Amino acid sequence: MEDAHATVVLLVPKQHVKTVKSALENTGQLDKSSKITPEPKDGNPRVTNLPPTPDTSGDQNPIPEFPQLKFDVARGEYVDPSTMDTQPQNHEDTEEQRMRMATMISCPVDEITTEKFQTSVLDNLALRHLAQDITFSYQMPVPSPSSTPILRTPVQRAMNEALSRLPEGILASVELTPEMLVGDFPDGYSLYKPMLLLPHNAFSSETWTKLLSAYALDSSLIQPMWQRIAESVGATHVAINAPIPLQTTAQGEENILRSPVNLTPIFGDFGPAPTKETMASPTAADFEEALWVTTKQNGIWQTWAPVYTMFSRGNIREKTRILELPSVSEPSAAVDLYAGIGYFAFSYRKSGLNGVKRVLCWELNPWSVEGLRRGTKMNGWTCRIIREDESPASLGPTLEDIDFVVFQKNNETAEQDYAAIGTEDKLPIHHVNLGLLPTSTLSWTTAAAMLDQELGGWIHVHENVKASLMGARSQEIGIEFQKLVDEHKDKVGKGKQKRAVVEHVEVVKMYAPAVCHLVFDVHVENLE
Repeated sequence: MEDAHATVVLLVPKQHVKTVKSALENTGQLDKSSKITPEPKDGNPRVTNLPPTPDTSGDQNPIPEFPQLKFDVARGEYVDPSTMDTQPQNHEDTEEQRMRMATMISCPVDEITTEKFQTSVLDNLALRHLAQDITFSYQMPVPSPSSTPILRTPVQRAMNEALSRLPEGILASVELTPEMLVGDFPDGYSLYKPMLLLPHNAFSSETWTKLLSAYALDSSLIQPMWQRIAESVGATHVAINAPIPLQTTAQGEENILRSPVNLTPIFGDFGPAPTKETMASPTAADFEEALWVTTKQNGIWQTWAPVYTMFSRGNIREKTRILELPSVSEPSAAVDLYAGIGYFAFSYRKSGLNGVKRVLCWELNPWSVEGLRRGTKMNGWTCRIIREDESPASLGPTLEDIDFVVFQKNNETAEQDYAAIGTEDKLPIHHVNLGLLPTSTLSWTTAAAMLDQELGGWIHVHENVKASLMGARSQEIGIEFQKLVDEHKDKVGKGKQKRAVVEHVEVVKMYAPAVCHLVFDVHVENLE
């Protein structure tokens, strides 16, 4: 007998309902046939939420200076847990403030209790930063006398409608029905206006494989279906997602531009197909002819050309954490050595009470630089781009009104590039972001050298690491950065003795089975 299946119900504090609802809607996982209601005291059995992120800081730092943030209900923001009001409150008990949100996420009942399943759900929804606030529950589906699948999402309804309108005999010729195809199509999707992005496994079932073996995705018979599906969610383009490969050819050529070469357009005009020339040296006309899509996270706009650059909504956990950096209390600068379209750089600019006043970026991919430029404009920031053949001195006598300085080049000479800026109003660099996966080891020396030598700061090292090796890797990174700051002090022949230590390890998301995308917060401070 098969395991009983249920649909997931999320129990969410009131202050997070809007965020969770948006995430469910954006991925087509919200059960719109059920209302969002207060959690009943005698409701479905609860399932424990995820355990706290492992603390790998060690006994030498019982109170890390870069803590994992918690949501303060009274203040309505993420804060250092030590600053939260722990006094008894007069308002309703938090148990009565939780809301019940039904989803379309199906799973065997005995799997809903597992950390693996809960982590996967939150990662897919880009809600991992709320893991300690969301509790999992479930509801059993009501048996239906009909074999017809329940059409809960706009995509499902539009697909069923379009398949039913196909010329008579098309589906029968391959022994399929609209119900079979809709039933085997994944529930989730992402919407980046004007593009609807389907999951990588959209056509992995036997029924869809059979259909697409007979009729290509871009066939005149199938195209009207994609048009109808796009219209159902307010989109004009459809594509299917695929992983970002580390190599671009069978010969092993490294994908140094981190381009999504496996993204497949299905419907709509995405512009001319990429070539080596347009990828490496695009013209203004190339930028104008390409499709650009947008999204808004934490009130920050980001834009990119999906056939040329990548985007991961799962990184929102780290973006949210950056926005509330406890160390940003005075005007300072941040460095992002792998800036992309501004994935993390934009969050640094918006972070802290006074904000990081300026972000210095290095990015090799011209399409990412163009996305960054467009994104700064959408968010009301100023941006200056220094091409590889330009001198940093071209910035002029002052940086006062510049929010982003972007070097469109390799970051190997970042230290020298910054030193060549001939202005006196440089701000101390307190944060260096190293967002390249699976590792950014080639930039560690540069990162250690660019931190302010008097005040020190933080280096945020992104890596893909096996979960079982998290603690060991944290120790290795701490030791290596201690060597680097010592070597830099000896090299310049001045400066104070410094200590480098990994104060915190943030689990951003699961990158692959048993492999985590981690951020190691390396704090460099003076000992004198």
